[in-house]
Amino acid sequence: MKKTLLPVILCAFSFSAAQVGNVGINTKTPRVKLDVAGTYKSDKIMTGSSSVPAITSVEKDRYLLLSHSISDNTVKRINPGQPNSPGIASIVTYSLNNVNGDWVENFNTKINSNDYSLMVLSAYFDRDLYGPNIAIPSYGVKSVNNEWQIYADYSQLAPTSNGVWTIVCAVYPKTYVKIFPEHGPFNINGTTTGSDNAPILP
Repeated sequence: MKKTLLPVILCAFSFSAAQVGNVGINTKTPRVKLDVAGTYKSDKIMTGSSSVPAITSVEKDRYLLLSHSISDNTVKRINPGQPNSPGIASIVTYSLNNVNGDWVENFNTKINSNDYSLMVLSAYFDRDLYGPNIAIPSYGVKSVNNEWQIYADYSQLAPTSNGVWTIVCAVYPKTYVKIFPEHGPFNINGTTTGSDNAPILP
């Protein structure tokens, strides 16, 4: 029987194993079991067991959030404590001064409604209001020409001078938010109650 020696093909990257059993690719000093210095692409990430163990309370304080870019496949660390680092959401307060009485018909935030979701968390008007009726404030956001616009008003009431609205909003990148299509329409049949027979989150 003739024996044939197969040539060993060396990879283009360096491969090393430290004495402690760690393996490194493109690094001579691997810090963990597998330390890759460079970029990689993976369709699936598999753990060594069927489930990922829960983190400890100490690990929770050091727990990192990662963001994956679809455009260039980069993975970035999310650290909201750093001024220039991305966050899962942003809180922004708009102070709208010298409005027409208490009426804000459209305030354009210039935030792209295709890429971000915007939600009003709270709104406060700084003047007393007068009129024949009692009213609660009406405020919210709407998308106009792919930009979020804020509106606010007390219906049928007015102050004696132009006032200030303070509106606190949360802004979420849509890559972090599950966006469902419009649900309905639901026919309430002229009554005051109704029910969704196919809820989006059962």
